[in-house]
Amino acid sequence: MTKPGKRAKAMAVGDRISGLPDELLHRILFSLPAQDAVRTCVLSPRWRHLWLSARHLNVSTLGFTGEVRFAQFVNNLLLRRGHAPLDTFCLRAEGPHILFDNIRDTANLWIYHALRCNVQALSIADHDLYEEGETEDILRTFHPDRYSFTSSHLKRLHLHHVCVSNCLIKQLFSSCPALEDLEMNDCDITATEFSSTTLKNLSISTVGFSVTKDEEVDIVINMPSLVSLCIGALLCTKPSFINMRSLLTASIHSEQTGFEFVNGCSILRAFSNARNLTLLHVGPMVGKELLGNEILFHQVVFTNLTTLSLNEWCLHNSCKALLYVLRHSPNLEKLTLGLSEVGALIYRRPELSGNFAVKINPCCKGTETPFYCQKLKKIEITCPKHDKRVGVVVAILCANLISLPEINIKPS
Repeated sequence: MTKPGKRAKAMAVGDRISGLPDELLHRILFSLPAQDAVRTCVLSPRWRHLWLSARHLNVSTLGFTGEVRFAQFVNNLLLRRGHAPLDTFCLRAEGPHILFDNIRDTANLWIYHALRCNVQALSIADHDLYEEGETEDILRTFHPDRYSFTSSHLKRLHLHHVCVSNCLIKQLFSSCPALEDLEMNDCDITATEFSSTTLKNLSISTVGFSVTKDEEVDIVINMPSLVSLCIGALLCTKPSFINMRSLLTASIHSEQTGFEFVNGCSILRAFSNARNLTLLHVGPMVGKELLGNEILFHQVVFTNLTTLSLNEWCLHNSCKALLYVLRHSPNLEKLTLGLSEVGALIYRRPELSGNFAVKINPCCKGTETPFYCQKLKKIEITCPKHDKRVGVVVAILCANLISLPEINIKPS
């Protein structure tokens, strides 16, 4: 029979987790939903009050079937913590049973409380809900109270299925001077002007800028400190990118019908300092006849560019835009060119295209003197099977590039 003293000693040796530093234990608590983090208080005396001082809170609706019980839990949680400092606060609705828009005032009080606790990273994730209207379905999204966003500590803000208005954006950039990272996923964005001197990373995925009331309104992004920009769906015809001198990585996916080549060239000019550039357009472009004059007019040199991804918009007029960028990118190492099934069909049957066909002249003669791309090591072309454009593009590259790099062709 084991003596009591030895049994206690064996239990103490077995509970190695409780012997970890507070910082590691707080990380463990953050990986749990808040309700599970609170339950750890019964594990041992070491854990009893640990959750009260946790600097990372992950508040999720998982396990709750109604908004009343969930609101009661969060209210009690924050009340017990008081104003203990917070580094990270995540507020997530993960099911159809609870919608933050239904408890908007209460949810905004939670956000206000987190910001008063000097939170540095704030994440708000609601889920989408469409309700039937008289003429069309209405999207229900959570509207954060812009007046809550006054903080000299907030550095990172991630929003998901949240309404982002001009007033909210102006409040963020004027009253959160430490904000460096802004991410908006599946958000209802009605803001049109984004101007910040501190923001370093801006990411907008799936649903981008959408202006429905006045299609002539320009989207303006003015951010001299921005290092990384990613827009998953640019839904406007006239974007303006200003003061992008610090930008290293840019990825723009335009899905706006009627997007003009002249605007594509303006984007190239704005991103001329980038090292990694992705510029894709899905759908028809207009104003192709302006492409040649416009791109020559800007006379952009991409001194720092090392990786480049483009798609069919650059193929018009015997790949003139593509050749221009290659000629003026002395440090380019890799080029990725994506060709679509629709584009291949239009090339085979141009009568289907209307006025939007991307015409590639099969003539292999270079329009200018062939040039070197000394650091270009690889060209990767993704395309549908039996896409006849590939042979034309490769022939044009052969006619214009001295010392052709490795070319890999992959099915899309």
